[in-house]
Amino acid sequence: MSTIDPTTLPAAQSSTKTAGTQDAFGKDAFMKLLVEQMKNQSPDNSSDPNAMINQMTQFSMLEQMQQQSAGQQKSNAAAYLGRTVSWATADGHTGSGVVENIDFTGDQPTLTVAGKGGIKTGDVLDVR
Repeated sequence: MSTIDPTTLPAAQSSTKTAGTQDAFGKDAFMKLLVEQMKNQSPDNSSDPNAMINQMTQFSMLEQMQQQSAGQQKSNAAAYLGRTVSWATADGHTGSGVVENIDFTGDQPTLTVAGKGGIKTGDVLDVR
């Protein structure tokens, strides 16, 4: 199998997700690396035949963990409904009140607390 110089791979694309919700080497970068390895793989090389299967298994496990994490995040947000929460955003806005609604349409669930929408579950400080 040929070696790949990691400095020639395209840089990971930035996204609107916060640094806490996405690691530096995400599934897109992993998939690009795997594709590059497969392109440069020599069929007559007697390297370990299980290496590709191991890599595909790792990718599958990564995908399952991300789906499980997203499901857990939704479950946690649903538990806030009807409860009193205190929250603070990174830009200094704070507040508290009863969670009236939960919006699951974005990348992560957002809460409507005392009429104010768009509060991320990660901004919740206290639940009563």
